[in-house]
Amino acid sequence: MNRLCSLFSRNRRLVVAALMALCLAVPARAEQATISVLDDAGAPVADAVVSLTSPDPALNADPSTAQRAVMAQRNKQFVPHVLPVRAGTTVRFPNHDEFRHQIYSFSKPKVFEISLYGGDEEKRETFDKTGVVALGCNIHDTMLGYIYVLDTDHFAVTGDDGEARIDGLKPGEYTIAIWHPRRRGEAVDQHATIIAGAPVSAQFRVSLKPPVVPAGAP
Repeated sequence: MNRLCSLFSRNRRLVVAALMALCLAVPARAEQATISVLDDAGAPVADAVVSLTSPDPALNADPSTAQRAVMAQRNKQFVPHVLPVRAGTTVRFPNHDEFRHQIYSFSKPKVFEISLYGGDEEKRETFDKTGVVALGCNIHDTMLGYIYVLDTDHFAVTGDDGEARIDGLKPGEYTIAIWHPRRRGEAVDQHATIIAGAPVSAQFRVSLKPPVVPAGAP
């Protein structure tokens, strides 16, 4: 009898150990956050960068996020108008116009200038420091764009409906932040707890300055 009890106890320990190993091998389920941004009148705000950052650096990394970004020039405009990237990302600057551009920035996180170039040339710049990089063109004064450099992979830009969706969020504590080139006043962040099986939604109200009219605009 003692021998049977010993055998049962040993097998039970093996089963428990196997179940624990299986649980550790299964990755935590990733969730989604849906953030809406409205102005003072309740209208949706486009081109707002929404980001989620955790005090745990491991939660800020998303291996599925491709570190590729493009800031194109088309019809004398930067496309997209606002481009968020993770620090360390190299951004491509293709010129889709039939004339040349000369891109520059005097912003503290990245001071650079790309000499006159056309569509047959490949231009790139790497953005290592976090912050806002405002872009202009020495040839076309009406061109204005922004690259927002972040220390997290969890970000998105709101569309015309004022909403941004961020996937790949692992359970943990996060801070939701909003940035917009015309935001007035201090940013008010929100806290979010991501729980497996419970997608997060949040809403922000922002006050916006009037649109910037670049020099030379009609």
